[in-house]
Amino acid sequence: MRIKRFVAANMRQAMNMVREEMGDDAVIMSTRQMDDSVEVTAGLDQEAVGAPTYAPVRNATTQQHSYSPFTPQSSAGVNSANNMNNAELLSLHQELKQMREMLSQQLSGFAWQQAQVQHPDKVLLLKRLSAMGIGWEMCQNLVEKLVMSGDVEADWRQLQASLLLDMPAMQDALLDAGGVVALVGPTGVGKTTTIAKLAARYALRYGTADCAMVTLDTYKIGAQEQLKIFADLIGVNLYTASTPGEFFRLLTRLANRKLVLVDTAGLSQRDARLHEYLAESLEDETGEIKTLLVLSAATQLSVMQEIMLAFGKLKPVGCILTKLDEATLLGPAITLLAENRLPLAYCSNGQRVPEDLMPITARDLLDQAIAMGRASGDKQLEGVHYGLGREITDV
Repeated sequence: MRIKRFVAANMRQAMNMVREEMGDDAVIMSTRQMDDSVEVTAGLDQEAVGAPTYAPVRNATTQQHSYSPFTPQSSAGVNSANNMNNAELLSLHQELKQMREMLSQQLSGFAWQQAQVQHPDKVLLLKRLSAMGIGWEMCQNLVEKLVMSGDVEADWRQLQASLLLDMPAMQDALLDAGGVVALVGPTGVGKTTTIAKLAARYALRYGTADCAMVTLDTYKIGAQEQLKIFADLIGVNLYTASTPGEFFRLLTRLANRKLVLVDTAGLSQRDARLHEYLAESLEDETGEIKTLLVLSAATQLSVMQEIMLAFGKLKPVGCILTKLDEATLLGPAITLLAENRLPLAYCSNGQRVPEDLMPITARDLLDQAIAMGRASGDKQLEGVHYGLGREITDV
């Protein structure tokens, strides 16, 4: 085997030097970060390079030699003495995959170390954002757009201001504006309890005469009974609609009510019935129905994004965050709100009606997210986890 050491200013240059001199068959044996350069030791098995990469296969019909790619062959004409069998090919494939992953991890780690040396303030800001649970892509975009001032605390305040610009709030205007408001979202996020909290909040402010509740939930066992109990306690009339036609006729009857709160069925964002249900139940040409997306703050960011994709077709006017008391980090919710510029209407942190529902500003939510991020402790970022250095290995 031929072994050689390469020294370059950064990892990308070092990898280019390896490719130019030793080719794509070279194997990285070690890497080392120095003060102002990177050292890469690479090796090349010259005997292996000269080995054939294609296996001759005899066609049973034409009795001629044909060549197939480097994949397991099922033909009975494969020469077992000169070629690898299926098991060996599979084992080799796994070994190559593991080697690639290991190399990717090493290069990513060195890229992260290099970033810590060259841009310590940016790395610190990335750590703070990540500790809050902000999505990694948004973390990178925020820091990349930031004009660094040399004062990391001033830069941190700039990042917060950038986040707040993308997080409008409704300032408790929903109840004042009234209209037909439908709460949508997946099952288990607390739509029914939130409907009761909104109705109670409205009743305390304006009385019960101009408020009504409508339930469309014919899927969940006991959902109507639960909302009926709340309606009796609050003193607000509850109506049930089993079909879309019945629902729209009911809205015509309730046109004189200032606020009509609609509880919809909780279906998973992956449920095949969801699109049809939403289209039949809530999409109207007049735009009379305003939808609010209800999300649990304890949901993972990837799941939140799936939910937004599924229910975003209704163009929700705002969002209600529930279960803040169950969330360990609020960064995922902030990421979703900022990415979609979705106004934040209310938050909920308990089951009490109506005490545990309150309007919230974007500033308040961000402050809570920062506090929870600090409480979780400093999150040590690993370059491999966040894909740093992928531009070097994914070629």
